[in-house]
Amino acid sequence: MGALTTRSGLNLVTEYLNVCNAAAEAHRHSLVYKPIIAAYESVFASRQAGLDIYSSDPDDIETTVAIRVVDGNFEPVPETEARPSFHMKIGRQYMEHVVAHRDEYIRHPEKLDWDWLKSRIGAHPHHDQDDQAHGANMRPPETERYESPEKGANMRPHSGRKEG
Repeated sequence: MGALTTRSGLNLVTEYLNVCNAAAEAHRHSLVYKPIIAAYESVFASRQAGLDIYSSDPDDIETTVAIRVVDGNFEPVPETEARPSFHMKIGRQYMEHVVAHRDEYIRHPEKLDWDWLKSRIGAHPHHDQDDQAHGANMRPPETERYESPEKGANMRPHSGRKEG
C-alpha cells in the first residue's frame, strides 16, 4: 500500500479541504464560481456537515469527520465539538486522487465533485447517482414523503384535500 492509502481520515480530509479551499480562493471572483461559492457558504452557514468516508462500499463507512465553513474556508471540526446537521458520503480513493493531483484540481475546480452542494441548492448533478467513477456520493439522503392525515390538520398548501 502507498503512503496515501494509510493516511488517517482526519489527515486526508484536511488535505482534501485544503485543495478545495485553494481552488475556491483562486477562482473566488470568477463569474462562473462566485455563485457556487456563495451557495456553499449559505448551505454551511452556522452548520456542520459530517463527511462519511468509505473505501469501496458506500454503505461501509470507515470514519466520519465533521466540517464547517469559517471565513469562507472549509475546515474540520474538533471531535469534541462535532454536531453535524447533515451527512455526505465521499470515497477515500477520490479524496486521495484529488490530494495527489492538487495543482490540477486548483487550476480546474470544475473537476472537483461538487454534486453534494448542487443537490442542496436544487441544481442537477453532473453524473448519475449510480455512477461511482468519481468516487464521491455526497448527496444528502432523500426526504420521505408522508400521506395526508384522514382527520386533523393538513398544513400543506395546495394539497387537493376536500373538506367534507
